[in-house]
Amino acid sequence: MPLLIKALKTIFCVKLTDVMNKNFVIIAVALLLSSCSSEVIKEISSKESAPQVNKKEAQSIFIDGSISEMKGQFNEAVTQYLEALKYDPQPGIYYAIAKNYFRLNKLSSALQYSRNAVKKDSSNVEYLTLHASIYSASHLEDSAAAVYQKIIRLDTANVTAYYNLAQISEPRQPSVALSYYKKIIDLIGPDWNALIRIADINERMGNIDETIKTVEELIKMNPSELHLKKLLIESYIKIKNYGKAEALIEEAQISFPDDLNLIEMKGNIFIQKGLWKNAAAEFMKLVTSPEVNFDAKLKIGTSFYLQAEKDSVNYDYAKEIFQTINRDTSDWQVNAYLGEIEIRKGNDSSAVEYLKKAVNLAEWNAQVWVRLGGLLFDTKKYKEAIEYMSKASEKFPNDFPINLIYGLSLSADNDHQKAKEALQKALNINPDDVTALSALGYTLNQLKEDDEALVRLNKALSIEPENLQVISVIAMIHESRKDYSVSDSLYARAIKIDSSNVLILNNYAYSLADRGINLKQALSMAKKAIEKEPKNSSYLDTIGWIYFRLGEYKKAKTKIEEATKIEEKNATLIDHLGDVYFKLGSKVKALELWEKAFEIDSTKSEIKKKIEKGEL
Repeated sequence: MPLLIKALKTIFCVKLTDVMNKNFVIIAVALLLSSCSSEVIKEISSKESAPQVNKKEAQSIFIDGSISEMKGQFNEAVTQYLEALKYDPQPGIYYAIAKNYFRLNKLSSALQYSRNAVKKDSSNVEYLTLHASIYSASHLEDSAAAVYQKIIRLDTANVTAYYNLAQISEPRQPSVALSYYKKIIDLIGPDWNALIRIADINERMGNIDETIKTVEELIKMNPSELHLKKLLIESYIKIKNYGKAEALIEEAQISFPDDLNLIEMKGNIFIQKGLWKNAAAEFMKLVTSPEVNFDAKLKIGTSFYLQAEKDSVNYDYAKEIFQTINRDTSDWQVNAYLGEIEIRKGNDSSAVEYLKKAVNLAEWNAQVWVRLGGLLFDTKKYKEAIEYMSKASEKFPNDFPINLIYGLSLSADNDHQKAKEALQKALNINPDDVTALSALGYTLNQLKEDDEALVRLNKALSIEPENLQVISVIAMIHESRKDYSVSDSLYARAIKIDSSNVLILNNYAYSLADRGINLKQALSMAKKAIEKEPKNSSYLDTIGWIYFRLGEYKKAKTKIEEATKIEEKNATLIDHLGDVYFKLGSKVKALELWEKAFEIDSTKSEIKKKIEKGEL
């Protein structure tokens, strides 16, 4: 029965003779009211001895309010109900006022009058229901719950009260909400809405088995509901029941072959099973779909890229995905990922091209510049690294990695003066970075500023006492100063830390060879270095120089010539090769090589002396 009619019937049982002077609408209301039960009629008749004037006036005004309410004129209805209340303060009128205030969203007033209605008739479920609804709208959930619980005590089969209690309980007490939804099902049997809520709560609480049980029941009620099938598929995946999940996907795809979520779930199942080829085939459908947004496509490619640590073949799938995305859009992120993939696959030149595109597309992104500069440095493309890092340092003057890579590249290209400036700038940003300290120390050494070099290097060593590269550079500086006791102790310290470190083995071996002492020990160390890095020009020169000191000139010639093929413009290597040729009796060839070496580096006065003398 409509709430308005029921309310009217609760308040008054109107006789037609009482409203004959009203218009047709009023008569219609009266006709609705005339269906009061005989018990109510008898109750009013028994009170005829009480004063009727006020009650009749209240009746008349109340009916006017009811008509206004039916017309949607809620403010007018409230005014008329309040007037009626003056003549007959009964609970039904309080209820009508509260209901209309509630409709007008005047919650404070609605709550005041609904409280009075309940106070006067605390067992009226309709009054209590409105009272609870107002509490809920006022965000007084605990008060609303208390009223709904009272309703249930009065009416243990009140499904609406159970449903409202369940909704109130969901955010803070999901398990309590579950008990209410289950009670609804006990009262009225499988209810779609209640089962939906049960499935959702169990899914959020991680009760996967219960979720599956509920969703399976829901699907029996509505086998065509795709949303439920997806929820069930996800639940099967969570408990690793991939067989059931795949079967349900195949079934759903008969009706929805192009559904993107089903395709994604199928791909995820293949990933979980380690079937990356199958997964890639599914995800490629998503990547080529215009309905899938760019971010989602990027996420798909990224997932394959990240999984490549487990299986490098995934780099191929990731590359294919990113290349497919790249056909439709030119985005810096895609090019950056393609660059990273090519790095991992050892395709450095291709990686450089992708990263250059990424830099052009995202000049504002310092990380892309850093990655490009780092790759160019690692692949010994120092001039290109300098070109790009010079631009980057202008755009990001306070970026530490950019200034560091710029300085390292300049140093590797023997532009030590500019390298000094860039590395000092990097240190100003990060004063305790060991790489920057050691690089600046090496650069200062090359500029013959050894005192300053040792300051930076000793600071680096205090931060990382076992940094072999730093120890090696400090040892070389002391060696150049002929502080051999210090340099030898540093080399010995380094070998104690790591007896297999090829840098230390090579540098110590060269130091001994240069002095012409402990040559057998030097040769043993040099052989270990060459064994690990047979194409390292410095290591080849070291072992060749040891053979030279041992008088094994043919072996020396073989090794040093191999070194000069790797580094054609290294003055030290060419000078050493000239010395070997001189010892082999080829003085003309020796002089030619010395002149070439001096042309490359005219600061080497010892080479100039040999040229002038024409001999060692």
